[in-house]
Amino acid sequence: MASKAIPSETQRAKLERKERAILEAARTIFVNHGFDGARMQEIARRAGIGEGTIYSYYDSKAELMLAVLQQFWDGLTLEAEDVMAAEQATDFFGRLRALAHYHLNTVIVNADFINLTFALRRNNSEVSVSRDHLRHYVAVFDRLFLRGQDRGELRADAVLWQARDIFYGSLEYSARSIEMTMEADRSTRDQQPVVDDMVALFRAHYGAHPEGEAADGTTLAALSRQIEQLTEKVDTLASRLS
Repeated sequence: MASKAIPSETQRAKLERKERAILEAARTIFVNHGFDGARMQEIARRAGIGEGTIYSYYDSKAELMLAVLQQFWDGLTLEAEDVMAAEQATDFFGRLRALAHYHLNTVIVNADFINLTFALRRNNSEVSVSRDHLRHYVAVFDRLFLRGQDRGELRADAVLWQARDIFYGSLEYSARSIEMTMEADRSTRDQQPVVDDMVALFRAHYGAHPEGEAADGTTLAALSRQIEQLTEKVDTLASRLS
């Protein structure tokens, strides 16, 4: 009995596989050499293709860089959404913990590329990641926060953009501190205390208190100092990236 022929890879699949190889190689070269120092010839060599093949996909190095940025940030958005979809906790703070874990670890693991992303924005480069891609990513937090308000878990008067800045700004500051003090193995430093502090901060400041429950003045004073310190850190980080 003759064995069935194994279907060959379709032309479309070949093109997609080759494009993925180009983007992966380009990201590595861009991180290692920066946008200006990267050479299309070296990207082609790393991808295992001829340099001319790259130009059948992308007209220029700038267009290739934009594609790498888009793939990266769109990928992070999809991953963050998957984390939220897979999270078993239904309450705001349990889900916030999952998102904080994801974002903190993502910034640490991808520190080199994220630094390149913001360097391009800081230099007003033509290949800067668009605000839409960043907006789509942070919208994962926005939806979570608004849902918490709708469910009565968070204060109705809480301001979304302030909460968003505290969440992402503080985690990114902590991620950079962790990344700078790690050795080659970036999983060696415990990230849990950072996430615990973030959740505790949101619970204390944004959590809805039962009607008639008096807040502890000492606790509020300590919380106020924490928020002031976080705001200073976020401002410092913003000035470095601007």
